[in-house]
Amino acid sequence: MTYQPQHFAPGEAPATKPGGIIMVYGHPGVGKSWFTINTWDVADTLFFANFDRDASHLVKKYEGKGGVYYDQFTALTKPQAEGVLEKIQGMANAAISTGKSVFVLDNAAAAADIVVLALYDPKGYGAMSYGGVNTWWRNFLLPLEKAGIWCLLTGPSKEVWEELKSTGFYASDGWKHLVYHIMGEIWLTNNRPPGGKNNPKSTGAAGELELPADYPALEYKGQIMLAKKRPAVQGMIMKNPTLKGILRAMKEIE
Repeated sequence: MTYQPQHFAPGEAPATKPGGIIMVYGHPGVGKSWFTINTWDVADTLFFANFDRDASHLVKKYEGKGGVYYDQFTALTKPQAEGVLEKIQGMANAAISTGKSVFVLDNAAAAADIVVLALYDPKGYGAMSYGGVNTWWRNFLLPLEKAGIWCLLTGPSKEVWEELKSTGFYASDGWKHLVYHIMGEIWLTNNRPPGGKNNPKSTGAAGELELPADYPALEYKGQIMLAKKRPAVQGMIMKNPTLKGILRAMKEIE
């Protein structure tokens, strides 16, 4: 039988499917890892591939009934890096088999370094040496999205400069080809002071600790920097952001 693609009349379209790839970035200490873990109201199972510091203190707070599938990865040699890719592909396959879940690559910039260590072709010419790296990212991420899984990548921030001057803006710092696959980008911030003061003042004590006189109550915010399917919400700011809140703003869920 000759293949026939599915037909839709004007005004019709395939049913909307859940799932997508979202970059979550910001300065250290703004809550990137917790944003990706505090997701059990979207899907009750979490797959957490950690390329950053230990996250046990956050993972144990996860309340989804499906629990957390967790491992921590690092590599210093090409064979070690190849082993890491095999393991996280196995984790992705398990997530796809599970179905509705959230998949996290915590510190995607560090993960990208390992992918390069494993797949960079020294015999290639210029950018062609990274062809296998870009192919790996596409083949790793898109099946997760197709399976209806929300895939969250966390990353550090970098200051954006133009003509030798800072623009005052920050972008996610990581493998640049990921921009072709992500459907959303979230910039996380808080009001933590940028540094300490000489001789900080206190207003009393709590056991062995002194209570600061002028340290602000921390407030966490998230700004939608990219929403490919709903550009109207780009730039919008959410206080105490969560994945569920962001997805509602993007009209991805009710």
